[in-house]
Amino acid sequence: MNKNVVLNEEAVLNQWNLWRSWVVAIIDMVPEEHYDVIPEPYRNNIRWNAGHLLVGFDDVVASTLGTERQLSDKYHIMFPRESSPTDWTEEPPSMIEIKEKLKQQPEELGEAVKGKLDTPLKQEFMGMKTLGEMLQFLTAHDALHLSTMNSIRRLLESK
Repeated sequence: MNKNVVLNEEAVLNQWNLWRSWVVAIIDMVPEEHYDVIPEPYRNNIRWNAGHLLVGFDDVVASTLGTERQLSDKYHIMFPRESSPTDWTEEPPSMIEIKEKLKQQPEELGEAVKGKLDTPLKQEFMGMKTLGEMLQFLTAHDALHLSTMNSIRRLLESK
C-alpha cells in the first residue's frame, strides 16, 4: 500500500452523496405496502436496510470525532448490525422520516468530517485506521444495501 496516497475529501464526500441519492431513489420506487415485507430468503426489509445505513455513518462519525450522535437511540436500537425487524418491540420510524434523514445525513455529517478524514478511528476496523478510510467503506456499504433493497423491491414486484 502506498503510504503517500491522500484521500481526496471532495471525492469521498461526492461518492457518498451519489450512492445515497440512489438509495433514496430506490426507496421512492417502492410501494408503501412493501416497506415492511421480509421476503424469503431475506432476514430484513426495506425499512430496516434504510435505517441501518443511517446508523452506520452516525456511529462512526460520533465515535471517531467524540461528538454526539445525530440520530435518536431508537435508531441505534432498531437498526444495528445483526438486528432484524422481527425483534422490534416498538413502532419503527416512518419511511418519510427515514428518507428525510437519508437525504440530510451526507450534508450534516459531511460538514462535521471536513478536514478530519485523517482522524484515527478509536479502534481499527478490518484494516481501516482513519475516518476517511471508514467513510469509503460505509459508502460501499450504502451500495451493498442499495442492491439488497433493489432485489427485495424487484422480488416483491414480481409476486
